[in-house]
Amino acid sequence: MSRKSNPFRLGLFIIIGMLLFVSVLAILGAGKIFERSVKMETYLNESVNGLEVGSPIKFRGVKIGTVSHIGFVTDHYVDLGHSALRYVYLLGDLNHKMFKTKEGRDLVAALKREVDRGLRARPVSLGLTGQLFLEIDYVDPAKNPPLEITWKPKHLYVPSAPSMMSRVESAVASISDTLEDINKANIADAIEDVREVAQNLSTFLKNADTGEISKHLTGTLDEAEKFITRINQLLAAPEVDNLMPDVAAAARNMRMVMENSSGDIVAAMKDIRKASASAKNVTGGMEEYLSGPKGKQTLADLSKTLNNISEASDRIKGAAARFESTLSRVNMTVAGQQGNIEAILDNVRRLMENLRELSSEAKQYPAGVLFGDPPKKGSSGE
Repeated sequence: MSRKSNPFRLGLFIIIGMLLFVSVLAILGAGKIFERSVKMETYLNESVNGLEVGSPIKFRGVKIGTVSHIGFVTDHYVDLGHSALRYVYLLGDLNHKMFKTKEGRDLVAALKREVDRGLRARPVSLGLTGQLFLEIDYVDPAKNPPLEITWKPKHLYVPSAPSMMSRVESAVASISDTLEDINKANIADAIEDVREVAQNLSTFLKNADTGEISKHLTGTLDEAEKFITRINQLLAAPEVDNLMPDVAAAARNMRMVMENSSGDIVAAMKDIRKASASAKNVTGGMEEYLSGPKGKQTLADLSKTLNNISEASDRIKGAAARFESTLSRVNMTVAGQQGNIEAILDNVRRLMENLRELSSEAKQYPAGVLFGDPPKKGSSGE
């Protein structure tokens, strides 16, 4: 006969087991729960097959964090319909303890400078398993420029570099394209063309007068030798040695002038461009004005004004001719009456002298001028 089970003992056993299980989980995972982390993000323009959430992030072989999220930049920064960027978005949790070291603090404080020096993140294979981890290390910045982005990253950003597998695939694709181009090219036809050229050259040499060709070649070589000899003589002259430093100094001075005045030249070119644009605008406005009704009326008025000016000029010419004729007659009249004019002037001069004497006497004897001479004095007896 089977023993009857005790529900109380069974329930107590289950509760104690659950408490023990929760305690083990708390002990093992407490460090992970309360561990602080630094968020880092990067973007890859290649396949990340083999890289998973939880894959390690290493800096020069030292594990500093794990991958926490894998997605696309279209889910975080750009619109799928308005941008052609299709980068893979990677977000990682970096261990805060690693950044308490001197190298970790310097890395965060001078991240931009380190990026300029070549700090990059790239997927690296763990071996033959195909698993990947994210490695942060220094590469040649000239050969690994950062990807183009049009947004400001929300977290600590480290640009990416192509992985070794991606480089191998690119090299294989390049070799394949080159081989395909070679296959497309008709090498047999090219070889046949070369053979035909060689045959034509051989036929020409057989049929041509080799003596005449040799004579021409000899003459050409002699002329070339004379020319080279003359150049050597010119270069050996002492004047050339004195001239070369002057030429070098002139070149340096010219370079200095160009470097110092480059800004002025650029400004002058900009001013010339602006003046040309202004002149073009003025010319366009003038053409538009002249083609309008006001411009046509202005041209008509200008034509009338020019005609009036021409008529006035003709009248001025006639008036000048008449004035010249009047002057001629005046000159002739003055020449004819010169004697009479001289007599009149003589009489006027005498009249002035008489008036002067009269005024002098009037000052001395005013009564005599008005009433005549004074009475003569009588003898003392009368």
